Amino acid sequence: MCLFLTFSVNLLGQEIMKAEISSATADSQIEARMDVAKSKAALLKTDTLAEPSVRETVSSIGGRDLILRKILPIPLPKASGALKLNEPLQGFSAELLQRIQEAQVLEPVQLRLSATVFGGEYTELTLSLEKRRYEIWTNVDFSYLPFLGNFATDTRSYNYTGFNYEIDSDLERKRAIAAQKLGFKYRTQWRKPPVKFTSREPEYVLVMEGGGIVPKEVYRQLDDLISYYLEHFASLKLSHDNALKLQAAQERYDARHPEVPQDIILNFTRVSESDK
Repeated sequence: MCLFLTFSVNLLGQEIMKAEISSATADSQIEARMDVAKSKAALLKTDTLAEPSVRETVSSIGGRDLILRKILPIPLPKASGALKLNEPLQGFSAELLQRIQEAQVLEPVQLRLSATVFGGEYTELTLSLEKRRYEIWTNVDFSYLPFLGNFATDTRSYNYTGFNYEIDSDLERKRAIAAQKLGFKYRTQWRKPPVKFTSREPEYVLVMEGGGIVPKEVYRQLDDLISYYLEHFASLKLSHDNALKLQAAQERYDARHPEVPQDIILNFTRVSESDK
């Protein structure tokens, strides 16, 4: 037996907008990012080779050299006295520290969630709470969930971890046709919600196999997630679109600058025993 519980979700607040980038801007950002990476790599190589070595060995690996350099022992800094937690931090009074601690009222919550988006039409969510998983269907398009990150409500601070999958109906149809031509039967990944949503307003349906009591915490996490996601939908979509442009810009950069194998240089030494 399956139990279907349907809830409506209210839109909250106004959306936070971010600046959209053009393809030219994406190219410029990737160029700058790669220039910084090259500068850091060159500086690291210079600093590594600046250490006098007492012995070096060179071996070739995949078209590049692996250089192991044994350098003189590095003296470890003397450990300073450990900070006692029961003592006030220097510069802060005990009264101020107490006020800071009292102000930290947001409850930390771990949100463990996976989402399968079906053509941007609806989404199947799997929410993990304690040792149980809950299946939820919603008419909210969660294509931009990977850009959510951590978020906060008035009373909670959510740490989101999860996975996102997208199923395209046209691609599934093409795979089925191709499999049929080869004499195979393709089992489509496309699924439909177990119920028909009542309106275009944001809704979700919680599916319970065999019935049972659903903890209130499940509803609270879902309400907080969907409300926050819808409130920041435009911002998340822009982040998604900008990421695609940056990815395309990175691919264009890589095509213009084929990778040249670089030597790997590693320094090693002993720090606690006498050098032999």
